[in-house]
Amino acid sequence: ILLLPVVLLAACSSDDVSSDDPIPTGISVAFKESGGDEPEYVVTQESVMNGTVSAQGVGYEQLGWNFFYAVGKTLFVSGYVNYETKSYAVDENGDIAQLATFFFDQPLEVFGAVGDEVLLASDEPRDGTHTTRKLYTIDAVTGFIINKVDYTIHDLDTGTPGDGTVAWATALKVRGNELFIPFQKLDDQGNYTTPDADTAYVAIYDYPLQQDASPSKIISDTRTSNIGVNGSTTGLIEAENGDLYSFSAGALSAGFSPASTKPSGILRIKNGETEFDSSYFFDIEAATNGSKLFWFDYIGNNKAIARLIVDEAGAYAWSAYSKDFFTQKLVIIDLESETVTDVAGVPLHQKRYTSPVTVVDGKVYISIETATDAFVYEVDIATATGTKGAEIQGKTIKGFFNLY
Repeated sequence: ILLLPVVLLAACSSDDVSSDDPIPTGISVAFKESGGDEPEYVVTQESVMNGTVSAQGVGYEQLGWNFFYAVGKTLFVSGYVNYETKSYAVDENGDIAQLATFFFDQPLEVFGAVGDEVLLASDEPRDGTHTTRKLYTIDAVTGFIINKVDYTIHDLDTGTPGDGTVAWATALKVRGNELFIPFQKLDDQGNYTTPDADTAYVAIYDYPLQQDASPSKIISDTRTSNIGVNGSTTGLIEAENGDLYSFSAGALSAGFSPASTKPSGILRIKNGETEFDSSYFFDIEAATNGSKLFWFDYIGNNKAIARLIVDEAGAYAWSAYSKDFFTQKLVIIDLESETVTDVAGVPLHQKRYTSPVTVVDGKVYISIETATDAFVYEVDIATATGTKGAEIQGKTIKGFFNLY
């Protein structure tokens, strides 16, 4: 069994504790070793900005490759190989400890949250066949499943394998009484080709979903490509005012085959609306001299942190997921003014998977891997500046989470 890792931040912000409370210390990290089976661990240590981050002799080891997603103060670790999800939270002694475990039939690969109380998780059409999806609803306080329903997104069955398409979800975003699911269209033979890449799609549902739910509508936009990338759970993000923003890559290196002919860009669904905003399209390629979005996440005040692929000319299929394609740049995007700012002090790097970020006192923590080393970087949102922190004595940190 392939074993992997990740890093979680369990720091506290001024919003999390009152001035009369003792301030918790220690950082919980989900850490991925390098070499061999690359095991993953949930570890606690004092700081990720000094010294090293390591899992030697400490932490909770995780089986297989995992997705990491935090809801409120609970971290969920969902296995891709072992078909179980473990949750972690602070126990009565102030330690990060395992909360619960639940099991499922197929890997859960896309996630979302409803406030700080509920995790949403869904499987994907891994074999490309025409089957219904399963949406799990999980209580973030107990860590246990409270509901499971079958549902459909998009399914085109022509009767000839390879000619039809199935939907690959790239986010689960609840706004009010509606669930928005952006998706890619993939071939129905499980080859992960993208025969209809030149359009953005979002399926919209009445929420909560009922058994055998189908979309109340599917909206589309031909100004850019299918939304999100494989492995990302933040294809659609929400600003404080309720506006939703999607990102599209369309790049060969990001798993599109064939690549889209449309520019990589950002679309908006305004608060209270269920259509793409025809007055808004942020053409990322035009704004960055040809770069393409590979990942983004919301960091407050109409801003997103993002990774751009800056050298698509030298790309090959899925190269952004490889271990030796160091062409990703870290930037901050102002979604309202439509500007892109490089994060100073952060080198070009490689990153296959990133958990949703946590903002702690105006800063976010990012794992940066280059051809020669791996370090934690603290990114100051206001100044778009990165500060090198602890050396990662392993392969990567998949995410940082504030659990205290």
